[in-house]
Amino acid sequence: MKNFLDFFYYTKTERKACVLLLILCVAAFVLPGQLDFSQHYDLTTLANAPRPVQAKVEWKKPRYGSYTKSKYKYGTRYPKKEAKVVASFSIFDPNTVSLDELLKMGLNKRSASIWVKYTSKGGHFKKVEDVLKIYGLPEGWFAQAKSYIQIQAKSDLEAGTPEKASYSSFEDKKFSKKGAQPCIPIDVNTADTAAWQSLRGIGKVLANRIIKFREKLGGFYQVDQVKETFGLADSVFQKIRPCLQLNTPTLKPLLINQASFNELASHPYLGFKAAKAIMNWKDQHGPFGKMEDLEALVALEPGKLEKLRPYVQF
Repeated sequence: MKNFLDFFYYTKTERKACVLLLILCVAAFVLPGQLDFSQHYDLTTLANAPRPVQAKVEWKKPRYGSYTKSKYKYGTRYPKKEAKVVASFSIFDPNTVSLDELLKMGLNKRSASIWVKYTSKGGHFKKVEDVLKIYGLPEGWFAQAKSYIQIQAKSDLEAGTPEKASYSSFEDKKFSKKGAQPCIPIDVNTADTAAWQSLRGIGKVLANRIIKFREKLGGFYQVDQVKETFGLADSVFQKIRPCLQLNTPTLKPLLINQASFNELASHPYLGFKAAKAIMNWKDQHGPFGKMEDLEALVALEPGKLEKLRPYVQF
């Protein structure tokens, strides 16, 4: 009983708080009934009240000019078409005609510029119909000018204008590559790293790859096998191809019946899948006796099998 009474015992501060809370609760229930919220106020006083004066802001002109309609008329954005010039044709040679002469004959400025630029760079019209190759010729212009075109022989042009004679022989000039030197032939089966690096385009990395690839194969029996090296671009191989020789085609045989799984899988023309198929065959059928037995394996690709043929021994 004592513990029960102790539970309801309050200190002096707690008793004051309870009294204050009681007063607030009574006020919350009593005051809403005493106040009248239904009273309406006359809002006309707010309507007749003077409004605040708005500051006048001066419109600033755009920084880059006013955006008026006349500013962006069609004529200002797109240039007007050139006025048509009355064509005045006269006999001319398309290989020596000037820009002014073409303009007088009614050709537009763009096509005339292309024409003159073509002839100044060494271009030559061999026949009258070659003029149609000029880009942008107006429709019907060639039909009018065809009868006035007379092409002078190229030999006469070279005799009369020696300064243009160099254009005719420009295409026949052959320039040797800068720094190109004749290579020293090497044997693909005996060449070491230094010998491979002496070839143009072969660095230390590629030289080591070629030698490692040769060792895995057991030697090269064709020069073209070199281009199968990983990372050797075909363009580089074509450059060094004349420098490669095959003097000693001694190959390391691949003993297909005695080789271990790792030896078979490491060969570039076999791999893991083909090596596994070979080992399974030997477990089921015994050792291989001829090349036709290998051809029966589905895991061996026909192309790689032909490359593998010179290395296989039973």
